[in-house]
Amino acid sequence: MLEKIIRLSSQYSMLKPKSTITVGLSGGADSVCLTSVLKTLSSQLDFSLRAIHVNHNLRGEESLRDLNFCSQLCKKMNIPFIAVSCNVKNYADEKHLSVEEAARILRYKAFADNSDNGFIATAHNANDNLETVIHNLTRGSAIKGLCGIPPVRDNIIRPLLEVTRSEIENYLATNSLSYITDSTNLCDDYTRNKIRHNVIPLLEQINSSVVKTSINSICAVRLENSFIDEEVSKVINDCSRNNGFVGLKNYHKAIRQR
Repeated sequence: MLEKIIRLSSQYSMLKPKSTITVGLSGGADSVCLTSVLKTLSSQLDFSLRAIHVNHNLRGEESLRDLNFCSQLCKKMNIPFIAVSCNVKNYADEKHLSVEEAARILRYKAFADNSDNGFIATAHNANDNLETVIHNLTRGSAIKGLCGIPPVRDNIIRPLLEVTRSEIENYLATNSLSYITDSTNLCDDYTRNKIRHNVIPLLEQINSSVVKTSINSICAVRLENSFIDEEVSKVINDCSRNNGFVGLKNYHKAIRQR
């Protein structure tokens, strides 16, 4: 697993020497795994590591349990710890958003506010990526939506993106690392949970390695999308005239549509 993470990180220049990386730590299996891996790699690759926990205040005592768990884990690993509290329910009501979307917005705002111009590492993995692609496909998406979660976006890095959830669980068991489970992940109230609990298992009945095979598929789509992006940039430079374009009919339909 470490080899996968190092390879992806090298490909996208995620873990730069002398940089500061703040890992988003929820206390769940994925984020505990990422925190442990980054702690191991920090001395090897010469970057500074700290952790941030965002309390969404949605689950009462369970939210406080998560906060305390993360604080104690960082103390045990000797990692600087940042705790941020936000009121997701009020924000969702004010902005007329779903709780899921409001939590995502406030979480990334907390990350941005506490990055200190360094990198923020999130624990999205290969399962998350496949779920995202299915979600986008279901809602309707062009090729960009089928690229899934980007390995790097601005200062957000995702070193676990090509690691499966089963590999994460094996890593935690091998290293005797405990984690906590968010009770909202167990129900089907959120769209992503419906995909995780119902759609993915059906796909695994067709292909038990569907998550692993999706890694290569998504990488291929991402590569071809980057090629189209590059070609579109060239055409924009070649065909821009005042407030419009001249000569687009000479290019492939896929370029014209983009």
